[in-house]
Amino acid sequence: MGKIRKIFIENAVKLYRVFSFGSQKIVYHSFPDFSDNSFAIFVYICNNYKEYSNIWLVKDTDLKYRYYNLAMNYTNNNNLLIVKKNSFLGLFHYLTANFVFHTHGIFNMFGLISTQKKISLWHGMPIKNIGYLIEPKKKGVLISDYHISTSVFFQNIISKAFKTPLDSVLIVGQTRYDFLVESEISINHLFGSSKKYKKTILWMPTYRKSVIGEIRIDGEANPDIDFLSAKSLSKINQILIKTESICYVKLHPMDYLQVEDFKSYSNFVFIDNDSFLDKGIALYSVFNSVDILLTDFSSIYIDFMLLNKPIGFIFSDYEEFKNSRGFVFSDAKKYMPGDIITSIAKLEFFLNEVILKNNDNYIKEREEIKSIFHTYEKDFSKKLLDKVL
Repeated sequence: MGKIRKIFIENAVKLYRVFSFGSQKIVYHSFPDFSDNSFAIFVYICNNYKEYSNIWLVKDTDLKYRYYNLAMNYTNNNNLLIVKKNSFLGLFHYLTANFVFHTHGIFNMFGLISTQKKISLWHGMPIKNIGYLIEPKKKGVLISDYHISTSVFFQNIISKAFKTPLDSVLIVGQTRYDFLVESEISINHLFGSSKKYKKTILWMPTYRKSVIGEIRIDGEANPDIDFLSAKSLSKINQILIKTESICYVKLHPMDYLQVEDFKSYSNFVFIDNDSFLDKGIALYSVFNSVDILLTDFSSIYIDFMLLNKPIGFIFSDYEEFKNSRGFVFSDAKKYMPGDIITSIAKLEFFLNEVILKNNDNYIKEREEIKSIFHTYEKDFSKKLLDKVL
């Protein structure tokens, strides 16, 4: 953006604030809309800082009523406005906001505006390459006054990924962790499962082929060991029946796979972001009710380690993924404190150990890795706001 235009905008914002009698405005944005770290910080601000006007910029305003319902389940503060992001009103609120909290970047073409603070919450501490770690001359990488991290270890990685000074990366944890450690909403009750199971499993695979946002293909699932194929799922379902467990498969919002692409199985439930929005519940609010996490190269396992529960790493394309997207670690497996599951036989062994034999063999390893990945274990939103508000 031209220097003269930027000066004009900043002076116009100052004038606007004079005539609005210094009222304070916070803008929120996330992908998917109304979710993740941005939703968590919004809830905390609504419940603890009543003086702020809260404006959400969303892609789809047709879902307004669902967003209001979700908000009202977590706060009684109705000082909320939902506006279409790509609109004149959306741009106006963005430019005149005192603070902007976002996960994936918003209106980067305006650069940083001296009259506001822009805080990137991102959507997970990275295990996969992101930003400039994918391509040093990459275009369109988000810019912000502040970024967040969970530890010194990730502070360095975030700084390099977004080419931002170390002191602009605040070690506070992720705001959505407030839901993870405080909420006790049962995922079984949420999705209507009345049957009693020995263990509840949450399986959160990352995408291999995206159809939203940055379109890309990462890794390549081995057709002989594609865990999400109908053939594999049928075999895994038999293991779930044998171990008297239920498994929720939460699909990635950027994945080409959809809930309706899967057949029905007795001990599987396929869910996505809309599944939680329909219920008016944030995803991280159910984590405490989960006994076992299955994932692959998703940073979700970094979050789940705060609960110190068993994790199984299930994938068949480590080398392919490493040679395509790549990892922020030279040896990603070194930082995976759990069984590496590359076949259905290994998955069966893992579930038998954890469920039938009640053996958790990675408690010590999880604690060691957690001490590297996490500095704090509570009050995440408060720690962030103490630094930026």
